[in-house]
Amino acid sequence: MTKISKGSVEGGSQTLGRGLEALTLIGESARPLSVPELASALGIHRSMAYRLVKTFEQYGFVERMPSGDLELGARLGALARNVAKSLQSAAAPHLATVSDQLQMTALLVVFDGEAAVTLSTAEPRLADATVAQRPGTRHPIDNGAPGRVIRSQLHPEQYPAKDYEFSHDEVIPGLTSIAVPLLLPQGKPAAIAVIYPPSDLDEQHIASVLADASSRISSTLGLRI
Repeated sequence: MTKISKGSVEGGSQTLGRGLEALTLIGESARPLSVPELASALGIHRSMAYRLVKTFEQYGFVERMPSGDLELGARLGALARNVAKSLQSAAAPHLATVSDQLQMTALLVVFDGEAAVTLSTAEPRLADATVAQRPGTRHPIDNGAPGRVIRSQLHPEQYPAKDYEFSHDEVIPGLTSIAVPLLLPQGKPAAIAVIYPPSDLDEQHIASVLADASSRISSTLGLRI
């Protein structure tokens, strides 16, 4: 979980810095946080934490569950969909093809400087039931198949690249994921992946479908593989 030091907001707005730190804590926490837990993590009084959360709720950045747990709100997902529009446009038809071919939810995942972020998704159009993943979802690069693909791109000597990464019951409890690297301009770390309920499927075939889609996305962006 990212911790922002007080010195990092010198010359700027401490209140804004605290709010951004709060959003980061809520988004990166391995489990949902309550307002008192958020206050403790920020080192502020509970009343101030409640005021922050109330403001986030008013703008749709945070949702408070009936249990009192905090989750990032749908507004952040909407903002995420406006990020890197050219990349999303290039990837969209190929993610849709992967999703329909494999009957799985397909993901485009990028690195935001701190974590792996789901930039866009595609769900199979003819499936009776699908697994949803909200754009804007973040997780550490040490966890999950797409995170580890990105980790290998960032630290190839420490984590040599594989043809694909596999994970189960990590980022989303009970689900399996397979991911492959995606080559982007300027070498920006990225991956495409699928998530699906546990089943006896051919991992190599899934990885091959993803690799073909990855090559097509890179070609659409003007890169030669």
